[in-house]
Amino acid sequence: MSKGRTSTQRHRNRPQFSRRSRALWFGLAAVVVLGGAVFLASAPFRPPAATSPAASASQQVLVSMAGFEPSRLRARVNQDVVLTFVNADSQFHVDGGGWHQFRIEALNLDVRVAPRSQKTVNLGPVPAGKYEFYCDICCGGKENPSMRGVLEVTG
Repeated sequence: MSKGRTSTQRHRNRPQFSRRSRALWFGLAAVVVLGGAVFLASAPFRPPAATSPAASASQQVLVSMAGFEPSRLRARVNQDVVLTFVNADSQFHVDGGGWHQFRIEALNLDVRVAPRSQKTVNLGPVPAGKYEFYCDICCGGKENPSMRGVLEVTG
């Protein structure tokens, strides 16, 4: 024969969770599920993972009438140097109509960026050295210290 406990007695001996703790666990589970769904749904909008961290040096450069930001760029030898120029100025910029330039004479490079736009350029691997760049379209041209910068490529 059984130990004489009824089903009601067995039910009372089980640990009871309060309504509050059940709501907390349910909320936590909902956050985890929704977070996973958002992560999976955002996959097409995330940039692809780099296949090799040493394969390229991608940098964003903001160019405006205030100059280049950053004005000192660094890269490694045997890396593709990928630069994305973001021109924050509008076509109503008094000097140059809002256009900007990224010019490196030593590399025979002349990139022009339209107002309120961006342009990505892959320079490929660049030999070691310090390369001065400038904008000669507006804001005093290459004589203006804020419209100059340096690309430093090291081994």
